This record gives sequence, structure tokens and C-alpha cells, in this order.
Amino acid sequence: MITRLTRRGASAGVILGCILLVSFISTAYAVAQPRKAPAQYKSSGHFAGGSELPGCVLTGIRFGKHSGFLRIVLDFSVGNNGAPKHPPYRIEYRTFPYRFRITFEGVKYAEDAHVDTLHAVPLSIVTNAENDIQLMEMFITGPALFKVIEVDDPAKLALDVKFLPNEAVPVVYAVQLQDIADVQTAFSLINRGDLPQGFAPDIIVIGNSVFVEDTYLTLEEAAAVVARLDDAGYPAMVTERLGNELPRY
Repeated sequence: MITRLTRRGASAGVILGCILLVSFISTAYAVAQPRKAPAQYKSSGHFAGGSELPGCVLTGIRFGKHSGFLRIVLDFSVGNNGAPKHPPYRIEYRTFPYRFRITFEGVKYAEDAHVDTLHAVPLSIVTNAENDIQLMEMFITGPALFKVIEVDDPAKLALDVKFLPNEAVPVVYAVQLQDIADVQTAFSLINRGDLPQGFAPDIIVIGNSVFVEDTYLTLEEAAAVVARLDDAGYPAMVTERLGNELPRY
């Protein structure tokens, strides 16, 4: 090839010029592509991302204990292949109890999903009759920092949790609605949007128990909310517990 290019100097120059031009364009294109900024740890708030991905299924939840943090990986697939991109997701850090609330759009839970038990944290997954994931919650033992990493090829989500054992855990007063028959009743109740001001409850599912509750740092505030709920026709009660304890009746 070198001999051929040397004998045809003019043509070789054109060819070489084309090669250099293509190389320059490729390099410039690569430089122009936006790169994801490295995820940074947060002490509150949420991470969100992804885009519409028909046929996406959650196929696995894995846990890995590393030096200084716990990694939770969510595996997805489309058909029989890994997911080509991330489905719409939102992973939010919630307190009292400390947990991660995970929601998706259009993601089903695989009937044969693999969930690790080694290093696992307590979790709940709520689906509807079509196996669409309505809510996932992963409960942790106390305050933490967290970040979410979007892994590509195939697409996965990695949630890194860095615990803060020296951070104080307060006593809280949970206001819980009574007579909640099941989780779908709980969703319908909250979606109506007619609960009294100052009461913004979460749905927490633990085993077969469904809690609709909001937490407060003083008994006085909690008692005032119970009174407003009673006036509106919603029976409620107050329970006292540490902020890292799970709900109970």
C-alpha cells in the first residue's frame, strides 16, 4: 500500500488529505458530544432522568457492599435484550423512615426478576394488575448521602448510598390514617387531593401492611393535624417512634 501511494503521488495526496479530513471531522464530532457530568452525592432531594422506553422491564435488583458505601443496581431489559437506554425514573431520598422512593413510567416488574439477598436492604415493590411498577421503596437504617449513576450498554441504574452514622436521629410523631384497606385504596385517597392543609402523607408498604402517614417533629403539631383530619372526616392516630424505625400501628 505504501509503494502504491508513493508511485501515485498526486492521488496519494488527495487520499491522504481525505483521510486527514475525515479524521478531523470525527475528532471534532466526538469532542462536540455532550458528556454526562459525574454524579455528586446529595443529602436530600432526588435524581431523575430517562426517556420513553416501550416494553421496558425491571429484571433484577443487586446489592454490593463497597468500602464506604452500598451500591444498589437496577437491571432492565426490552424483549430478550438489555435495555438500550434508561426508562423515565425518579429516585428520591425520604426521611422518617429513611428510605429511597423510586418511581418509573411504563416499566413492568418481571415475574422472574432476580433480587439479591446478600447485603440487601428491606424493600417493597407495588405493581398493578398488569405488573406495571407503581412504587418501589428501599429502607435504610439511618441518615445517608446518595447519588445515582446512569450506566450504559446496556442501561442500568446504580444507586450509591453512603451512610452517616454520626448524624443524630430524632424522635418523630407519625400521623397515620386509619381504615386503609389496601394499597390501591391508599393511592385513590391521595390522588383525590382533598386532604387537609399541612398533611402531605406518603404511602409506605411493609409486607402486607399499608401505611398512609406524614411525620412531624413535635407532638403539638401532630395533634393539630389529627384534629383537622377528624374535622374533615378522616380518622387518624399519632404514633411516636425514632426517625429510623419503620411504621407500626
